[in-house]
Amino acid sequence: MIFIGITLIAYIAVFFSVRKRRVVLKQRLDSYRPPASESKEARTKKNGKSIFANIDKSLRGKSAVNFIKRELNRANWSLKVSEFIVILILSATFVPLLVLLFTDNTTLTFFLVAAGVSFPFIYLKKRQAARRKLFAEQLLDAVTLISNSLKSGYSFLQSIDLVARELAPPISEEFHKTLQEIKLGISFEQAVNGLIERAGNDDLDLIMTSVNIQREVGGNLSEVLDKIAHTIRERVRIKGQIKTLTAQGRLSGTILSLLPVALGAFLFLINPDYISLLFKHPVGRILVLFAAVMQMIGMLLIRKIVDIKV
Repeated sequence: MIFIGITLIAYIAVFFSVRKRRVVLKQRLDSYRPPASESKEARTKKNGKSIFANIDKSLRGKSAVNFIKRELNRANWSLKVSEFIVILILSATFVPLLVLLFTDNTTLTFFLVAAGVSFPFIYLKKRQAARRKLFAEQLLDAVTLISNSLKSGYSFLQSIDLVARELAPPISEEFHKTLQEIKLGISFEQAVNGLIERAGNDDLDLIMTSVNIQREVGGNLSEVLDKIAHTIRERVRIKGQIKTLTAQGRLSGTILSLLPVALGAFLFLINPDYISLLFKHPVGRILVLFAAVMQMIGMLLIRKIVDIKV
């Protein structure tokens, strides 16, 4: 009960800290400000650091912390590394502890701990995938807008500012961050590399490589961007055709994955004594575990087969 109480207090602290945190962009930009430009209010806040700030300071520079920070930036998740670690600890201990206290089932507790550790990372990856997908869908419009702006006489930075003002998130947010970093004195190459790392898009990498080459040797950048836009447009068209052709394979994989689960649930409803032997007998548990592993392998293989790179 003491542990549960401490866990609840930590959870409440995380909740209120997350509510009061500043916008993630301001947090990133503050890290680039020189110490001399800090105001009196900023120094006061710095002296009164929270427990999360102290944790961040103690963990700074470690490879695992850098990895978590990079993943949070890619998902645009406005959390500190310390807050994410606290959430990870709570997710891995709170529910399993309750199950252990009320059921005394160590096997179930072990699986819940594993699930609790995996859940924040799974959710983080899903946010990243959704953001990357939306970014890729908006990239063609952004390239076209930049190319037309350059033809109208705008500079490249003015074109980026136009994308940040005219298009919807997430692409407007990422270009706005890049523009703000450049205004704060970050070099163009470093700001662009940060944009590429956050976006995780190969087409954007190609675009920014072309921009860097044009800045060094010159050339007609709008013409290069038009060709890149044509390449992206054709790639989107081919991906749509591939998605249509592989729809049957993806549907077959889904059906084959859900069929054993549905059949087991149906047998449990009509004859619980018959199917419960699988979960009560040691050999039955081994067979269920083996079937679950083989099912996961089959799902991964089917997904790999229908995942055609373009």
